[in-house]
Amino acid sequence: MGITGLDVIAESVPEEEVEVVMKLGYGKCKLAVQAPVADGIRDVSYLAGKRIVTSFPTLAKRFFQKYESAATGETKIKFVSGSVEAACGLGLADAVVDLVETGTTMRAAGLEIVQNIMETEAVLICRPKSTHGEILDTIKQRIQGFITATKYQMIQYNIAKKDLEKGVKITPGKRSATVSSLEDSQFCSVSALVLKDEAARIMDELHKIGADSILIFSLSNTRM
Repeated sequence: MGITGLDVIAESVPEEEVEVVMKLGYGKCKLAVQAPVADGIRDVSYLAGKRIVTSFPTLAKRFFQKYESAATGETKIKFVSGSVEAACGLGLADAVVDLVETGTTMRAAGLEIVQNIMETEAVLICRPKSTHGEILDTIKQRIQGFITATKYQMIQYNIAKKDLEKGVKITPGKRSATVSSLEDSQFCSVSALVLKDEAARIMDELHKIGADSILIFSLSNTRM
């Protein structure tokens, strides 16, 4: 059991030796073919047979094989463990295959993406047919609970029963909203999970339809 990137698995581990249990939602980036902006390369097949520097030789070789021919010859893949983006500027490569997150380092090196090879992120992995299924399920539940807590907040508000349908439409919750009675029989209380990024907008919409006592609560952990 462990945590690694999809790119590392694709590069180094045979598919039958590892099982991806769940994606963890962080470390997201792309493995891409990058070439100097000044060269203006738009068709990745142009780079078949050329010099490619990368930390992912297996993936790079597999990618370029489909573009190779008798005319291009075999693509010359060279492995380096770091500072891949500097290879073109040093005259060591015609292009590189490297990870891109924000693209800041790529642009600073005068490179641009010619074509994406794969998208990657951190994942929880285990051995296929693991004998520790119960422990694995517990760890998975705990991680998923924390991830949910980082994405969602709990919203609670009071609303007139005549407007309840409108309120629940705005806050349907992850599965469904919780509706509770109040001492004033014409009103009810609603609780629901909402995405953090949408919380402010949702509060505004609820206020517009007459909801009041609108509160947002942060979550430290969850079990769904």
